Amino acid sequence: MLSMAGESVSPAPSARRQETRARLLDAAAEVFTEEGLLGASVESVCTRAGFTRGAFYSNFSNKEELFLALLDREYEQRTRFLQARAEELVPLLSSRECLLTPGDAAHYVTEFFAPTGWEATWFALETEFMLLALREPSSALGLTDFIGRFRLELEELVEGIVLAAGRRFTIPVERAMPILGGVYERAFRITALAGPDAPEGLNELGERIAELLFAITEDSE
Repeated sequence: MLSMAGESVSPAPSARRQETRARLLDAAAEVFTEEGLLGASVESVCTRAGFTRGAFYSNFSNKEELFLALLDREYEQRTRFLQARAEELVPLLSSRECLLTPGDAAHYVTEFFAPTGWEATWFALETEFMLLALREPSSALGLTDFIGRFRLELEELVEGIVLAAGRRFTIPVERAMPILGGVYERAFRITALAGPDAPEGLNELGERIAELLFAITEDSE
């Protein structure tokens, strides 16, 4: 197919092909979580998805490509999920008639990062990707790209929420995010390993993040 400029353009994948790809990714998420990237095989993914090897290789060239596609999808879904929660939270914060207190902030943070049930799966996949990057240095660039893209999107979300709450960062947001992100990632990993009620798990995240926020932000008015 040619574009109006005369360049070759790949046709959009059919609905059937998109469904096949989605089922392979869903199966891969289960298999990689259970068996790890090294332990998992193309055959096990195909069996879980109910497809032949031919269906697999018509969508992915190898297991590593499937894994990277899966991680890309998970990052996108996680970002959309947080964006949806932010779209609900910003109007609530903007409509407040009184200043935000640390207790209020802790409540909002707790609800924003409420456990969803996919923490263990996400933690397993992200860990497998980090191990892949360590074993295969050529994959490190992909990991850096994923993390960098996700961090930029989170910076915009967090800064918008903080402004809606009537506060602003006293340090550049790109320096604030590693501080806040470190606390969140620790709570996320603990939740994946021991549940949200574990010490420093997601159910304690609200108070910890609120304390940090009030240390590195100020009233914007």
